[in-house]
Amino acid sequence: GNNLIELFHSFQYGRDHDVVVAIEHGSWATHLIPRMWMAIQDGDIYSWRNFFEQTFCVKIFDDTDDLTQYKEIIQLETRDLFVYMGGEDLNQYVEYQGHIIRNLWRSYNKGIGVDMRQKPVGDMCSVLDAMFGSEKHSVVYSLIHSRSLEGDPGLRLLERIARKSGCDPVAALDMEPEYVKSILYPLGMLDHPILFITDHQRPEILEKLLADPEIGPNIHLIPDEASWIGGDVTAAVMANVFIGVPASSFSGFIAKSRVSLGYDANYLFRKKNKDGKWVSVCGEQCIFDKRVMNAMA
Repeated sequence: GNNLIELFHSFQYGRDHDVVVAIEHGSWATHLIPRMWMAIQDGDIYSWRNFFEQTFCVKIFDDTDDLTQYKEIIQLETRDLFVYMGGEDLNQYVEYQGHIIRNLWRSYNKGIGVDMRQKPVGDMCSVLDAMFGSEKHSVVYSLIHSRSLEGDPGLRLLERIARKSGCDPVAALDMEPEYVKSILYPLGMLDHPILFITDHQRPEILEKLLADPEIGPNIHLIPDEASWIGGDVTAAVMANVFIGVPASSFSGFIAKSRVSLGYDANYLFRKKNKDGKWVSVCGEQCIFDKRVMNAMA
């Protein structure tokens, strides 16, 4: 998730400063994308480079000698890209970031082609195939992404996001049955399949959901042999309802993809109102809002 943020921020930097973004061939950025999108076809790396450059309006170079044609070279470290905030207002930022994301999903991998290491790519729809087979195009389902955030640093991050967005500081982490049902019941989704993806750091969350008489019977666990990052993220993006953790970059990319593709049933920012009812706070664009998400936007 963080690498995608850094790459998207580099594109944003180029747009904000009217400069060409140059990416070294063989760098992490050129390895990242073909694993899930824009696979190299027929071993033709030059056609892939041309497609990547035209799609994102960037330049891929082989070594620094290729950059001598430019009057000025600005080098940014990966850390600088992650924390880059940009200068556009929220609507312009959402539109451009959404443009990038839509370009990615137009070329999602279908199990044909190779990545930068010449390894065969996976099919992004493999999890949906494994879970629903021929019904994958018509099935109605929800997906829960449960994330531990790796202790105190993650908790502090979520607390900061909670202060700025107004959401509960722990509810999305704990994923209590009451919290999940507050989302799914009003939508009529408790009688439909619920996929569950997790980092496996807090097994008690899944245990509680499975024990709940309304949620448990509809929980569908993705088999280990079918689960991989590309298949999991596609299943989440295509779900009728997505429930995630706002401080997780993985949940964040899923939510950004869903907003960019027009899916609006995204539940990351929730709190209890004065009547004790769970309600959503912050709008659909909140996941892109630098005032709320800071560098994760």
